[in-house]
Amino acid sequence: MTGPAALPVALFMLSMGIGIAGIWTIDIVRSPEIDRSRGMLRARDGATGPLLVPHWLAEYGTAALLAVGGLGLLLGWEHGAWAWLIAVALGTLAYTSLNSLGWVLADRARLAYGVPMAIGLVGAVVSIWLLLAGMVIELTSP
Repeated sequence: MTGPAALPVALFMLSMGIGIAGIWTIDIVRSPEIDRSRGMLRARDGATGPLLVPHWLAEYGTAALLAVGGLGLLLGWEHGAWAWLIAVALGTLAYTSLNSLGWVLADRARLAYGVPMAIGLVGAVVSIWLLLAGMVIELTSP
């Protein structure tokens, strides 16, 4: 059974999942800071040089977990089978948001990216608290 905070948490998860996937897709296609000269699987950050594929996998994985978890909450899927996914999705969102804020703070030109990252971090922490408080999924059965 879902709790009173299930709908806002589900909508937050869906919007963050879609937003993360959308922002990264646009950035991958348009950003002049990405060196794609050796192909997408060998793409590197043009300024600092690390491979981007592992980071992209983490970001798109987070987006997918958020979308599936949010959809499950909206559709009322059986909690025992997928409830763990909500906690994992929100945890990965908190981590990727916090980690990416370091990237923003290192280059003030990227400050606009900090707003959705801060929203993701705060929203994930609040949603995890609501989940643990039993307001998203009721922890006891009727």
